[in-house]
Amino acid sequence: MTDIASMRFGFAIPIFANPGVVDVRTPSFEQLEWAPILSAVQESEALGYDSIWVADHMFLGHDGAILEGWTTLCVLAGATNKVRLGNIHLGNGFRWAPLTAKMAATLDFVSGGRFEFFIDPGWREREHVAYGFEWEPDRAIRARQVGEAIQMTRQMWIGEPVDFDGTYYSLDRAINTPRPVREGGPRVWIGEAFDDATLDLVATYADVWNSMPAGVEVLREKIARVDDACLKRGRDPGTLEKTLETQVLIVDSDAEWQEWLDRWAALRQAHPTGEAMADFFEFVKSTNPQLTEGVDPDRLKEEFVIGTKDEVIDKLRAYQELGITEVICWFMDFPESTTMRRLATEVRPALEVGRG
Repeated sequence: MTDIASMRFGFAIPIFANPGVVDVRTPSFEQLEWAPILSAVQESEALGYDSIWVADHMFLGHDGAILEGWTTLCVLAGATNKVRLGNIHLGNGFRWAPLTAKMAATLDFVSGGRFEFFIDPGWREREHVAYGFEWEPDRAIRARQVGEAIQMTRQMWIGEPVDFDGTYYSLDRAINTPRPVREGGPRVWIGEAFDDATLDLVATYADVWNSMPAGVEVLREKIARVDDACLKRGRDPGTLEKTLETQVLIVDSDAEWQEWLDRWAALRQAHPTGEAMADFFEFVKSTNPQLTEGVDPDRLKEEFVIGTKDEVIDKLRAYQELGITEVICWFMDFPESTTMRRLATEVRPALEVGRG
């Protein structure tokens, strides 16, 4: 067997609260508060986590309350020293792309080269319309906008005055200094494998591909589609790093797992979701039937990383064997730190045992 690289771990920061809703992250966080978020971020760095990530939405969670992602990430850059910093699915439609390029260069510069540029065509019409942002209903066009934005951004990151005359963006001797710390700028991440437009984006522009939660076999199929897209465009699939975003919970027994299911059921009843999540559920339920048909514990264990320490180790090893190099973790017990600590102190060392 060939050597498998050590797996890196990221911490997906819960900047919104969605109590009881198991598929849409943060199921144990009852109300958005800053103090436990900051404390957990700093603890994650002390535990050796490799990266921290924030979502990018205008409103989300049971009451709509969410911190603005870019602002939050900048604050956390100053509160940390080593971890890499990224926005999960940074919405291209929320910010004018040349300004985003300047913001990204600045954050990379002040953080010592720690920024990861995870850009996305966006999908949530409701947010765009509510805030008065332009909304392009054709995803293929939104994907082309992102592709052009990446082309332009990479030119701006060189640091020389840039002229750019594209279909969607234009520059006239734009100066973007200080430039990013790393040569060529931050790595470009693109997520998912929804359709041909997304696959084309990934194969053409991404340094890193990221999947939303998926069981091992589903993820195997998605990776095959991504690899095929690369080959069709003349790219070696091995040049594209592959990563996963998922939820994680470590328990010691089936009884403890049932206790969590009971706790989330009580939280769903105590904290009904409001208007802010209606469209989100419509989007998610096509791939998460539990939102309309009740919680299926077996499906949750298949889709996410849930189980005893040994079960979690086995699941992550299976992802390693598929070529996954980093897992961005939403901890299902947050604001408790149990799973975050155990993943770092018990699971990670087991994964790093030499394999040949």
